[in-house]
Amino acid sequence: MSGRERAELVVTGQVIVEARPGGFETAEAVGIANGRVVAVGERHEVLGAGAPGARVIRADGVVVPGLHDFHLHLVGLARARRMVDLSGAAGMAELVARVRRAADATPRGEWVRGDGWSSEVLDPAGLDRLEAAVAGRPAYLKSHDRHSAWASPEALRRAGFDGGASDPEGGRFERTPDGRPNGLLRERAADLVGEHAGRLSGAELEAALGEVVEELLKLGFTGATDAGDATSANGAGRYASLGDSFSSLSAAVGVLDGRFRATLDFPVEAMSAAASEGIRSGAPLPGTTTVTAGWAKVYADGALGSRTAAVFSPYGCGGGTGILRLAPEELDSMVRGARAAGIGLAVHAIGDRAAAAVLDALERREPREPREPRELAVPPDRMEHLQLVRSADLPRLARLDVTASLQPLHLAADRETAERCWPDRLADAYPLASLAAAGARLAFGSDAPIESPNPWLAMHVAVHRRLPGEAVAWRADEGIAPGAALAAYTTGPARGAGRDDIGHLRAGAVADLAVLDCDLETLARSGPALSETASTMTMVAGRIVYRL
Repeated sequence: MSGRERAELVVTGQVIVEARPGGFETAEAVGIANGRVVAVGERHEVLGAGAPGARVIRADGVVVPGLHDFHLHLVGLARARRMVDLSGAAGMAELVARVRRAADATPRGEWVRGDGWSSEVLDPAGLDRLEAAVAGRPAYLKSHDRHSAWASPEALRRAGFDGGASDPEGGRFERTPDGRPNGLLRERAADLVGEHAGRLSGAELEAALGEVVEELLKLGFTGATDAGDATSANGAGRYASLGDSFSSLSAAVGVLDGRFRATLDFPVEAMSAAASEGIRSGAPLPGTTTVTAGWAKVYADGALGSRTAAVFSPYGCGGGTGILRLAPEELDSMVRGARAAGIGLAVHAIGDRAAAAVLDALERREPREPREPRELAVPPDRMEHLQLVRSADLPRLARLDVTASLQPLHLAADRETAERCWPDRLADAYPLASLAAAGARLAFGSDAPIESPNPWLAMHVAVHRRLPGEAVAWRADEGIAPGAALAAYTTGPARGAGRDDIGHLRAGAVADLAVLDCDLETLARSGPALSETASTMTMVAGRIVYRL
């Protein structure tokens, strides 16, 4: 036990003070005052050192430091609640039927929005079926990996791409035999059409965001990093120049501030605008306590599902080496600009060629200069996804102090596609244990709504390399220990954000915690039962923000 201030609130039970690769450091009680941990240790000691009349909460389940999803899309999650869900469709007929039902409920002239279709289900020969389903309405339907889109003729017309559109840099319009765009869009082409699509905003968006935050708190999250947008278009309000997600979330601080630690990324093309607004990575937004500016997001490549992740060897499921969206000189320019602006970079890199190109660019620059006082330090740069990485490149993340921002559920969802498309390099695919062994800082997220935000399901997958109910693990040697998996949701994101006062429950830490409806043994086994875990009570800065 430590700390001088007397606890006003004591939480007793099976307390995980800190998760580590080797296991869990535990205690019997944690004492809290003024939003911070002031004592931790044996139950009688913490209670005895508490203030007279201190409130006591006896936790039935294990108490964990508050979790942080290091990569999700808060605005995307909110909007997904109000659009047609195309995930899990058994075939093209079901996809079209779902779209038709949504279109029938949409006034003529308004956009039909949807997401979640799979490349394995979408039949390129049947793309013209969309026009009949939406009956002339503009429709914009994002793929499961969000790196492709299916657009109706009216959507292309409104975006100005219904004629002989040229492929944009870093993107591609798939075409009919006579050369006209057929509605299937890749990477930057999808972004350009998406900029014109209608979207949920204002009070309706805030209501949906409130629902999303409630769901995350119930899972034990006390914070998340919104991964931002590919473009600075469609912003509104004070921070319009920083893109749709940043400006929408900053306008919805009433839903977030004091209740949830939200870190907001913005597109790299908005970096100059962010600097002119005084935005610095890691700093709270003006007038807020738990809403923080994040990293400048940039895409180095695409995704496996769309066959646009940049790889060294051709795909085994159709050839090609993907799309590398940035030339070396562009990467160098972005790194220089970020260093000068005091902004960290979050670089999307799924394929091994993209990962190597990003690491090359970071290696060409000098490390960041330490800043004093310490709170002005810029959080480390981060690389998103890293689903295929050459073994020779793994040690470079630790050497360059780059956070490996990973989403364990991707390896379960992408397993069959990876085996088909990367059959000759599976040893380099989804290398969780290898990254950890190379000294990389792991920070886990979900990429929701692409995958489920459930961290306990993701922990099971990270440990066992399979979903509950699956009999065979996929490359079991790349599984990590339960302590390492929980650390990647707690101390990993905290250190990735340059914070040493969150992600654990030592004296001096901010009192962010969750009381789970499972015991320590269930957590330590990380078996199938863990995937059903939820929080019965979640605290942010010592204040109960969710209770079952």
